[in-house]
Amino acid sequence: MEIIPNYILSNLTTFKIGGPADFFVSVISVEELKAALKLVREKSLEVFVLGNGSNVVISDEGFRGLIIHNQIKGLEIETEGVITIMAGENWDDVVAKSVANNLAGIECLSGVPGSAGGAVVQNIGAYGQTLGDVVTGVTACQTDSGESRVFSRTECEFEYRSSFFKNNPGKYILTAVKLQLKLNGEPTISYAHVKKHFENKAKPTLSAVRDFIIRLRASKGYLIMSGYDSYNTAGSFFKNPIVGYEQFEQLKPILGDASLNRFWETPKGVKIAAAYLTEQAGFAKGYVDGNVGISPKHSLSIINLGKATATEVKKFADKIKKVVLAKFHVQLEEEILYIGKF
Repeated sequence: MEIIPNYILSNLTTFKIGGPADFFVSVISVEELKAALKLVREKSLEVFVLGNGSNVVISDEGFRGLIIHNQIKGLEIETEGVITIMAGENWDDVVAKSVANNLAGIECLSGVPGSAGGAVVQNIGAYGQTLGDVVTGVTACQTDSGESRVFSRTECEFEYRSSFFKNNPGKYILTAVKLQLKLNGEPTISYAHVKKHFENKAKPTLSAVRDFIIRLRASKGYLIMSGYDSYNTAGSFFKNPIVGYEQFEQLKPILGDASLNRFWETPKGVKIAAAYLTEQAGFAKGYVDGNVGISPKHSLSIINLGKATATEVKKFADKIKKVVLAKFHVQLEEEILYIGKF
């Protein structure tokens, strides 16, 4: 384990943006992680854990503290559909192995970039599936003591694109997650685009659904895989906002009917497609604002056109939020995390 000073972070993020960390360490075992946390306590350092860097915008000034690059790998398939995954595993590799072993429950999360640990923190979801629904336990190290703790699903406090860990940054570092999948289960085809693709066809296999999801994500420029077009982006920059029914009625004239998939009812209100709001606010696919812009494939994806700074990305995101709020009285919230000083 080597502690590296003044480590440039940009190449560890999908945005390809970010200044230097005061200190950087890559850990490949829980023992190395605990040793790094001991240094954090001894030096009173701020700490942030980086997985595959797919959901962050790191400040141009970098990070004043220690960045821990979690590279703890391992995946064990147990009986009755239970799998245990170490937090540093590449998330799509987890999905691929699950599908190959005929385990249903995360096939619609194919192609989501990032690490398994990051997927849990973010509580990723796509095309009718949400990771928190199949998590049964999470093991994490407490930053201020180095002690390991197991969290139940309830204790993880999963919410839409959020969790206890996201809401309490720096307190715990995930090391492993346990999922309960369904052996020989049927794939989920509840999402409109997926359902339409497979209608009037033979019952799809898990592999067929996974392949379609990957192609679907590629068509939106959200895939970071060899052989597909990709952009310097963190994918969906904003969450789909949830509004009350009274406000929804005011927005309905621009949203159209339910068949257009621009809104969905939830227990907490009506979820509105943030991508549609940004388009209607004037930020269409391919929009350019200096060194940043909107992906030509999806209007919810802010992209670095090559030389953008973190400051430019945040300024552009704030501009979108301001216009959407003024036009629709809807407050957009970032799905990504800002790291460092802005």
